[in-house]
This record gives sequence, C-alpha cells and structure tokens, in this order.
Amino acid sequence: MKSYRFIIRYGGFRIDHTFKSENDDEARKDIIKELFDGRGSWFEELGTTPSKMFITYEEVNVAK
Repeated sequence: MKSYRFIIRYGGFRIDHTFKSENDDEARKDIIKELFDGRGSWFEELGTTPSKMFITYEEVNVAK
C-alpha cells in the first residue's frame, strides 16, 4: 500500500487528507469514500474561486 495526500479546493474551502491506497487509480476512487465518511481536515480559505474546483494529489512517504 502507498500513502497519498489529496488537497481539494472548492467553494471557499480547502480539504487536506492523507490516507493509504493500493495505487493511483484506487486512490482517486477512495478519496470520494473517505470524504463521504467524514474524514479529512476542512479549512476555510479565502481567495478560492467558488465556481472552480482544484484537486491535487501526491504519493507521500510516511515515516514509520
């Protein structure tokens, strides 16, 4: 398993969430499940265009 960090900006909020998934394709599917389950850190963020969504993700190394 790999660790992934997603940052999503939309409608004046930034969601920052790190979780484990099998691969890139599964991570893109799993982020939806994670958010529906109420996981992730939500922050108010000024300056984000309300009509646009920005999603970035990266594979991260997590120290054991």
